[in-house]
Amino acid sequence: MIIKKDQSTIISYFEDASGMRGAFADFAAIAENEKDISDFLIEASNKKIPVTIAAALTANTGAGLAFGGAVLSLEKLNQIGSIQKINNQSAYIKVGAGARLADIKDKVFKEGWLYPPDPTEKNSLIGGNISTNASGGRSFKFGSTRKYVKSLKIIFTDGSSSQIERGKYKADSNGKISFDTDKGKKDIVLPKYKLPHIKNAAGYYNEDNADLIDIFIGSEGTLGVIAEADLFLIPAFKELFGGVIFFNSQNAAFDFAAQIKSKVSLLRHCGLDPQSHPTQCGWSTAEIAGQARNDRGSINPMSLEYMDKNALDLVRPFYPQIPSKSCAAIMFEQDIYDGDNADDFLEKWLSFMQANSIDENNIWFAQNSREMQKFLQFRHKIPETVNEIVQKNKIPKVGTDFAVPQEHLSEIYDFCEKEFKKSGIFYLIFGHIGENHLHANIIASNDAEFQKTRQIYEKIIEKVVKLGGTASAEHGIGKLRHVFLEKMVGNFGLQEMSKFKKSLDPFNILGIGNIFPQ
Repeated sequence: MIIKKDQSTIISYFEDASGMRGAFADFAAIAENEKDISDFLIEASNKKIPVTIAAALTANTGAGLAFGGAVLSLEKLNQIGSIQKINNQSAYIKVGAGARLADIKDKVFKEGWLYPPDPTEKNSLIGGNISTNASGGRSFKFGSTRKYVKSLKIIFTDGSSSQIERGKYKADSNGKISFDTDKGKKDIVLPKYKLPHIKNAAGYYNEDNADLIDIFIGSEGTLGVIAEADLFLIPAFKELFGGVIFFNSQNAAFDFAAQIKSKVSLLRHCGLDPQSHPTQCGWSTAEIAGQARNDRGSINPMSLEYMDKNALDLVRPFYPQIPSKSCAAIMFEQDIYDGDNADDFLEKWLSFMQANSIDENNIWFAQNSREMQKFLQFRHKIPETVNEIVQKNKIPKVGTDFAVPQEHLSEIYDFCEKEFKKSGIFYLIFGHIGENHLHANIIASNDAEFQKTRQIYEKIIEKVVKLGGTASAEHGIGKLRHVFLEKMVGNFGLQEMSKFKKSLDPFNILGIGNIFPQ
């Protein structure tokens, strides 16, 4: 274990993408192996030292920022093992919590495999991705991180550890789970509250008959330390096809996205439950779940991303070729496998766009991975530029992470725009329209505006909850969104979470301030 106490050498641990200010710690502990973590947690528990687990500090919720106590960094647990093939359609790889997402994805792709989760920040560490159940644009087809975690090595604050395999431990009808550690059994009871059945990253997972592994995915460093993971892989695509479509109105963009989602839903599910009818439409369960090849030449994109006029105007100085009358844009990318042909997809997409009266002059097409990479950079330039403004202003941004059911997407969008325009504060809206999951960034330039943005956000979340949505679909709650989680689950729900946390962290030292208030 490396201990650093000089404040000038640990200052880098006190800032993340959230813009949250005032972080501090007495020291940083940099673990070099699992024994380091175990020994450190025992000492911290005995001395009641708060411990904040730090990954790459790319989060925008402040979850990895310490406010006292110690920072526990897992950056040196960055090992990436060899690929273990299960069959022709699946494999897995063992990685340390400190392994970079980009390094994992690059390694497996070179060997013909794909780790599908695709968070925007590729320099993030896999432990942080698992802690927040990260997703990204491609979750439209592939789903979030949770789906690809085969096993986890968890170290608890009493120094015990458990190798938790997916499917090994399940909650009973009362939410009770008993599981083994190297120091004996642990017994827990899941917290009781209702979470929306849509893409969600708010609160502890508590579905009926929940798998124990899923409890730790998305727990934001509050229940134990993720030291190692086995990740599922699927066969890699051979090429990419995609594009950016510019629209003269937001409504036109929304209508287009809705039609794509309708086509994709029909294609992927065939109107049947995949678990009950895995082959009745000629597809395997994996294909219906979204891991399908595209060699049927069908419109079946991995991602479907939205950008509003303000987002386009923000990056227009870098991309002057954006059509001048554009009020919104949709970006899509589609995976191409053996037997597929980019020309076939081009023909299908062009035919669909012509049927929707879209001017070909308002379309950018990419027919290979190299060209598609330029479009991905274009899309990622939006949050990058926002974060640069936030860091320059030194005022935390207020960025929504909500998702709602499809039938309420236009309603919540109109509600947001009305509130933003009334405030007079600069805003932009972009994100994963494929999953009705949008990021509305409200950029305050001073403390007075910041307080107003928080009030606006509360109104939005109240509306989201009434519509059956979630306050956080991918980034988690962290230290900035407690009040929004309370609007979802109530004070009773927060108390349930607190009680559950203490069943695994009895001295309450881990991730203080994450998910719910201290």
